[in-house]
Amino acid sequence: MTNRNKAKGTAFEREVADYLNEQLGQYRELWKGGDRAVRWKDPTDRDNVRRNVQEGAADIGDLAVRPFTGECKAEKSFDLASYVRQAEAEAKNAGLPFGVAYVKRPRAKTEDGYAVTSIRTHAAIVKALREAGY
Repeated sequence: MTNRNKAKGTAFEREVADYLNEQLGQYRELWKGGDRAVRWKDPTDRDNVRRNVQEGAADIGDLAVRPFTGECKAEKSFDLASYVRQAEAEAKNAGLPFGVAYVKRPRAKTEDGYAVTSIRTHAAIVKALREAGY
């Protein structure tokens, strides 16, 4: 992989994390206009979406999106089966119940990309939500 492709992938990881944190209310208002170092409402909140630092042999995914492990993909062609398989393996490595692949949609905003899971994972999510009263 060239450095240019790595940079694109890293940028997509940041974009997804920032978008999710904004939507989940983890960032301060107007965080983009100020110092990014103080973007968090609570920097110690375990619900903050963060880019994972890889440690050891077992990959734990690109993003920690509790209770998910997120695997980000910004590629020209899609291999959804591979992405989902990788996300689910990394969720297991991270000790989390769900894996999701965040796939960049070509020439579209971050929020218009795709969050892809297996039907098995989707069923487990629906079950967990119903047990929680939804």
